[in-house]
Amino acid sequence: MKKIKIILSLLLVLCSGIVFAQDTIRVRVMTYNLRFGELASMEEIAQHIKSFNPDFVALQEVDSKTYRKRTPHQHGVDFLGELAYHTGMFGIYGKTIDYASGYYGIGILSKYSYITTKKTMLPKTEERLEQRALLEGLFEVGNDTIVFASTHLDAMSDETRSIQFDKIKKCLEASQYPVLLGGDFNTRSTSSLIKKMDNWFLGTDSDFGIPSWKPIAKIDYIFGYPQKGWEIISTQTIQSLLSDHMPIITELIYIKPNSKK
Repeated sequence: MKKIKIILSLLLVLCSGIVFAQDTIRVRVMTYNLRFGELASMEEIAQHIKSFNPDFVALQEVDSKTYRKRTPHQHGVDFLGELAYHTGMFGIYGKTIDYASGYYGIGILSKYSYITTKKTMLPKTEERLEQRALLEGLFEVGNDTIVFASTHLDAMSDETRSIQFDKIKKCLEASQYPVLLGGDFNTRSTSSLIKKMDNWFLGTDSDFGIPSWKPIAKIDYIFGYPQKGWEIISTQTIQSLLSDHMPIITELIYIKPNSKK
């Protein structure tokens, strides 16, 4: 009888483990501003990204076939195409402006195939300000579905960043699926603007990440929505000089509503 009880207890533990796996989503995500490839080749950046084995990467300052005077080694290079090729990931590009005979914008790398993608141009308060965007994809992750998004907010105007925060929240909070958002928010962690994300889960620590050679500020973040359900397994601001921004890698778990740990 005692042996039967032990066997039943083991079966219960095993079954509980199966339920746990089905009721959670576990992902490794990265956000990385590339500084338009000024400091490294796409192959170097791709190998750096690949070494951390992310499921998703939010990219900012991504050129496509530009001819910048400051980056002759990148002339004509399709950044996202090169990164996708060298990492073996799927790539999605979102142009924000025409620049130097090519394009400048944001991107997403993903291990998983996408169902749909969407680019939303973000509002600005002055015509002179650079156009910014939100790029999002709906992805199949095993038997689950999540939204992963990338953005890069205005660098010059608090007022513009504020309305861009509002627009992003309106777009993503309407999702019926869990959401992860990575990007360069050009906003310090002490800013009142970060409080606009108070109903989101902050998926990064407080470590400074810019400039990479002597960090004095934090402006890159990963957020999750809804706030309840996301938990950090690990997070790291990565020491790297391939850009003026240090990449951030975070592993998270999402516990679905009504599931038990």
